[in-house]
Amino acid sequence: MATPVTRGLTCLTRALGWWSRQPILVTQSTAVLPVRTKKRFRPPPPKESKYQTQKEFLEHARKAGLVIPPERLERPIHLACTAGIFDAYVPPEGDGRSSSLSKEGLKQRTERLKKNVTSQLSVRKIKEYDTSFKIKDFPEKAKDIFIEAHLCLNNSDHDRLHTLVTEHCFPDMVWDLRYKTVRWNFVESLEPAQVTQVRCSSLVTQGNMYGQVTVRMHSRQTLAIYDRFGRLMYGQEDVPKDVLEYVVFERQLSNPYGSWRMHAKIVPPWAPPKQPILKTLMIPSPQLQLWENCEGAPAEAPGPKPT
Repeated sequence: MATPVTRGLTCLTRALGWWSRQPILVTQSTAVLPVRTKKRFRPPPPKESKYQTQKEFLEHARKAGLVIPPERLERPIHLACTAGIFDAYVPPEGDGRSSSLSKEGLKQRTERLKKNVTSQLSVRKIKEYDTSFKIKDFPEKAKDIFIEAHLCLNNSDHDRLHTLVTEHCFPDMVWDLRYKTVRWNFVESLEPAQVTQVRCSSLVTQGNMYGQVTVRMHSRQTLAIYDRFGRLMYGQEDVPKDVLEYVVFERQLSNPYGSWRMHAKIVPPWAPPKQPILKTLMIPSPQLQLWENCEGAPAEAPGPKPT
């Protein structure tokens, strides 16, 4: 009985005609063809370094005569705030003392109107990022930030202070207050706070925008600083003083979760000098020898006790 393979070959030879006269050998191949599989790369085992620390490696390299370049200590850049003021507002001399109806007061108002053009352009740029920004409402908001930031110094609440002031302003506020006690209080506002200047600029890239608003604050405050022994160093706690300040507030506009924070204070050159700080010093006493009294006269050496 013919197998299906032989029957198929017979039909194929009849169909091919002349070509079917050629002998066809049907053999079964027993050769084994190697099939290449996927290569599997194995990482070489890590080599153990004979130097345990980098310092040992550098010492060995110096002994071998290799020239090692010096390390460059680069200062880190914090992009949450700028490193200064874009265009510092120059307060006119006599501000807070001269009347707005006097000759000097009218001159101050005319100079302020000239600078309002640049401020208006900056306000439009800020409103592109912060739609709720308004010049009329910002002074009261800045006043609340100013008061709360200074009250944090009374309790040494640095965590809350970081959310109210920038990283540029924080070291200036807490400098040299580690072992001191601060008593600050806001009494009243002599004049309503007002915005004197608005500036907007970019840092590193064009899309990283920052806005700065300068607010004029004329208020009455009390300040007293005590040292670690409880002695008064500066000011008086029960005597209020009139203070005129120009405070700069900043916000990273490109950050949708950013907020306005106190950035710096502008001190005009015509401002009066501050009260000097009274420091507590230790006066060294004279070193006495064993045979001297505190009064300085030599004392008699004690003799042997009679037995």
